[in-house]
Amino acid sequence: MGFLGLGVALLLVGILLIMLVTRMTARNLKLTALAFIFILAATAVIIFAIAGRYGLAAPAGALALWGMRAYLLARQIRASAPPPAQSPKQAMSRAEALDILGLEEGASEIDIEAAYKALIVKNHPDQGGTDWLAARLNEARDILLGD
Repeated sequence: MGFLGLGVALLLVGILLIMLVTRMTARNLKLTALAFIFILAATAVIIFAIAGRYGLAAPAGALALWGMRAYLLARQIRASAPPPAQSPKQAMSRAEALDILGLEEGASEIDIEAAYKALIVKNHPDQGGTDWLAARLNEARDILLGD
């Protein structure tokens, strides 16, 4: 009877996991898979170490470290990706340009240039920034100085 209850519980967990996976995006599914690899390998390391099977614990530890690094790298790439493109190229509004440069209405040309230079130095593609972000900063400056 105990095995029947265990089977039903596993079936319910399986159904819940399938429902969860079908609602995930491909990117989130990859991140979840990498996290699962890390957890599984870390568990194997602990079990092998407790059992005294150090020859098996070392490769499992390497797999756990690889899974953790891959997960962190995937999260970093996801965080640095530009937001999805909007409909055909919409012009940036003045309010949006002020927000991007961190300025308020009525900022002088000197303030605009100073804010632009401070941000472009930090976010230039040569300094680890993205082309998309540099283009947005350039567009914001052009809009504010063009008026």
